[in-house]
Amino acid sequence: MTVLVNSYTDAAEVLSHGGFVRVPVSSDGMRPFLKAGNDSVLLAPVRLQGDGYSADELELFGSRCAAHGRRWRNRTSDEGRITVRRRDIVLSGHRSDGSLALMRVMHVWGTLLLLREDGAYGRCEGATVSDIVGVAVEATCRGGRCMDTYSRRWRYASKAWAASYRPRLIAGKMRRNPIRSAVSMLAVLAAVLIFSCTGGGSDIVKVENGQFIKHGEPYYFVGTNFWYGPILASEGTGGDRERLARELDSLCAMGVRNLRVLVGSDGDRGVYTKVEPTLQYAPGKYNDTLLRGLDYFLVELGKRDMEAVLYLNNAWEWSGGYSQYLKWAGYGDIPLPRVAGYNEYVDYVSNFIKSDSAKNMFRRYVMDIVSRTNTVTGKAYRDDPAIFSWQISNEPRPFGADNKEAFKEWIVSTAEIIKAIDPNHMVSVGSEGKYGCEVDLGLWEEIGRSSYIDYLNIHIWPFNWGWTSREDMNTGNVAPAVELSNEYLEEHMAVADRLHKPLVVEEFGFPRDSVAFSRSSSVSMRDVYYEAMLSHMTGKKEEGSLLAGFNFWGWAGVAVPSGEHLMWQPGDDYTGDPAQEEQGLYSVFASDTSTVRIIKKYALQ
Repeated sequence: MTVLVNSYTDAAEVLSHGGFVRVPVSSDGMRPFLKAGNDSVLLAPVRLQGDGYSADELELFGSRCAAHGRRWRNRTSDEGRITVRRRDIVLSGHRSDGSLALMRVMHVWGTLLLLREDGAYGRCEGATVSDIVGVAVEATCRGGRCMDTYSRRWRYASKAWAASYRPRLIAGKMRRNPIRSAVSMLAVLAAVLIFSCTGGGSDIVKVENGQFIKHGEPYYFVGTNFWYGPILASEGTGGDRERLARELDSLCAMGVRNLRVLVGSDGDRGVYTKVEPTLQYAPGKYNDTLLRGLDYFLVELGKRDMEAVLYLNNAWEWSGGYSQYLKWAGYGDIPLPRVAGYNEYVDYVSNFIKSDSAKNMFRRYVMDIVSRTNTVTGKAYRDDPAIFSWQISNEPRPFGADNKEAFKEWIVSTAEIIKAIDPNHMVSVGSEGKYGCEVDLGLWEEIGRSSYIDYLNIHIWPFNWGWTSREDMNTGNVAPAVELSNEYLEEHMAVADRLHKPLVVEEFGFPRDSVAFSRSSSVSMRDVYYEAMLSHMTGKKEEGSLLAGFNFWGWAGVAVPSGEHLMWQPGDDYTGDPAQEEQGLYSVFASDTSTVRIIKKYALQ
């Protein structure tokens, strides 16, 4: 039974009681799909899993959905629910003034989505399923013609409308300022010609047949972790663009072009063991100076044909991440590992995978960052070759065997969100491997099998993981660390072979001799370890190997740590060691000439 109403408010009332409703379109916002006055939509109520539709309702819905349409709408009638997908129209209450409007769904994944009014040139706005009160089943157009949302006419209109966005925007400006806009039009046409001649997005690194492809050629690399790069690039606290240029030029000279980078930290400033300044100071609230720093950083990478792996979250306290989202979600103060103890911290962050509120805050952050447009170039991040990949988190863990299934679902669904917003770039997890999955290699493999995950990562930390002892460090015995590191690499390579996906050892490190921190202390043991690890890259390009890269941790360059304290404090130089570790523990300084020679030897092969 379908109820006919005359307003969106009345439609929402009917939908709230579970009825299907037909309502006339009352705004021109949905052109070219729907036109105010003549057209109407048949709306179905949104019901999540557990609130099933009746058989009659599913029959009504199914009568408007041809079988071929299932590729456009995920209609899971066997589960008694309907979920909306790309190219759908919804009645939404997510407006700044609280009013209802018909909106186009750009992406819907889990509980978060992007909406836009097609008649407006405004940016998409984020919403949740709770903001959606009805899903369009079909439209009756131009006074009576039925056009379901799977018809070719509908799909072609969708593509044409998207393709015509830039010309329509320019046309609107030309009506207001013909001379200025004519110049803009010529600039756009020139840009199109340049884009078509240079290949445009073809410079973005991708995976083909188990290999990274860059500039049309297989790509293998020795890279580094440079988590603080966007902070150096900012014009605010911590910024130092002169040092940034020096560091990037030094890395280029070494042959190091792949940098793994933190997008930004979360939460309050002045927190012990957390890096500053913070990017996200409250849920969905950002330090614009740091965002512009990230923009500038990507521009500087692009000038040098370098690229960044951008990680969006962190399981550890030094940038907020898991623990900060939990604090925002009402889980109380964060028990910092160096204060409350490691076990207390693990018990606390084990709640992240269980907390829908914490995960939803993170998802909104993902949407904000991945959909960003660079303020320096005007280029959308999704089109920027300086981004190697989006990475879900630094060392994400379930933190409990009972969280493993939910952990896998969270990783895959987050990757799906990123792919929906940016289908051009690769997505990776940021995992340590087996040790990041409750020592469950099978879980790591299941996650890596997802079509939304483009390549595999592992981390190797022989000293942190107890593979080498302080006695070994004092006697110069590197053999146990090398042996166990090779075993760890080989068991993960076996999985990479089964999945036929590239593998990157994106974190590995070794302390200075005798676990010293001084920049002047010996690095003879580290050099032996680096030589053993990086030698795995020899001949890999010629072999077409799935082992595609190593990123050492981490580049400190010209930094000079404070001689008065071991832990980082605001105002100190940024090194490769984040704020929760002694400065100098794993850092590679420009003055470590023997280590730099080894890196350069393998990076320039």
